[in-house]
Amino acid sequence: MPEQDFQRVAKTILNWAEQKDFKGSDPYDGLNSKLLSPLLKHSRFLRLATIQAVKRSPVNLRPLLMVNESSNPKGLALFLSGLGFYKTVTPETKNTITRLEQMILSLASKPDGTPAFSEDRVIRSDITLEEVENADTFAWGYNFPWQSRAFLQPAWFPTVVCSSFILDAFHDSNSRFYPAVARSLARFTDETLNIHKDNSGICFSYSPRDNTRVYNASLFAAKILARAAQFEELKQKKYRDLAAKACDFVKDKQREDGSWIYGEADHWQWIDNLHTGFVLETLQSISETLETNDYDSTVIKGLDYYRTNLFKKDGTAKYYNNSTYPLDPHSFAQGALTLAQLDHKAEATKVLSKAIDELWDEKKKGFIFQKHKNYSIKQIHFRWSQAWMFKALSYMNSKTLEGEANENMV
Repeated sequence: MPEQDFQRVAKTILNWAEQKDFKGSDPYDGLNSKLLSPLLKHSRFLRLATIQAVKRSPVNLRPLLMVNESSNPKGLALFLSGLGFYKTVTPETKNTITRLEQMILSLASKPDGTPAFSEDRVIRSDITLEEVENADTFAWGYNFPWQSRAFLQPAWFPTVVCSSFILDAFHDSNSRFYPAVARSLARFTDETLNIHKDNSGICFSYSPRDNTRVYNASLFAAKILARAAQFEELKQKKYRDLAAKACDFVKDKQREDGSWIYGEADHWQWIDNLHTGFVLETLQSISETLETNDYDSTVIKGLDYYRTNLFKKDGTAKYYNNSTYPLDPHSFAQGALTLAQLDHKAEATKVLSKAIDELWDEKKKGFIFQKHKNYSIKQIHFRWSQAWMFKALSYMNSKTLEGEANENMV
């Protein structure tokens, strides 16, 4: 796939999303089933089974189970980030950016999961900067409940992972809401998340409801604090110190070969492409924000492992270090973003080209969810497939335009 076609595919995805009013399905939305809802609240096993059946089935079970398409805050944020990378903003693009800002804010939650700005989370178009600045602490969660092995997360209950991507989006789009959102998310991180402490540093929980230790999630919390420090003079030192201690913890957990497992529970002992990319990209971002080189060797060592063990020479993003399949657009997109942001643009371009070759469905105007060795799951998901690839393609388009501009200046 020629690099110049990235822009065409990104535009096609954006048109797809706009036609659907930025609503769609998600791999993990099975618990939104209206058909099974009377039973799901009584059985952890049924919740786990439903999520996995809906996610893994080659046949789309959502119509049968009455799972409606809806707006996912993280998916909206990824589209907003992608638009923020545009070098030329037309009036039409500006209107879309404004629309996405209002949609995202309308879906915000207080720390207890209740709506922050819009009763019943009806999409508003009149949320003001003053309203956001004067609001109590707010953050974001997914538009569906989900059951992990460790805990049940209600729909809309805020998590640091979802919230961190909203902060990225307001940053990437140079939004006027960015400082207020950063301050609120720093309060959410500092005051409501659980913190594990040991001699190596600290680790933030995924949400206020759990005590999990997941490396990428804790780094997302650290990134929020590091960025918010510039807007909180009285808490600047505290936020920066907490961010650094969270980075120290993850640095200490790096394996001798440069890799990280997903987390510290017994059932999280795997190494995958997606979350390794998150760890590397976020460590690098925090280092730049804190203006430190304390983690340079960690990133270099991790990046060497990442490039060697989680990609094939033809640009295929492997799902695990020991398994190529399933081919997944989320892994390709984050892989390209991580490689490009860590100065490996040529490799990132190869990864995106391979994603289009393997997973793009021209007829459906989208990226299929997964390709396994002997079958494919051809559902087009709003967040997991489309939004992630839109962000990655838009970022690479911006880097290509920057390179062309620099060449013209020489």
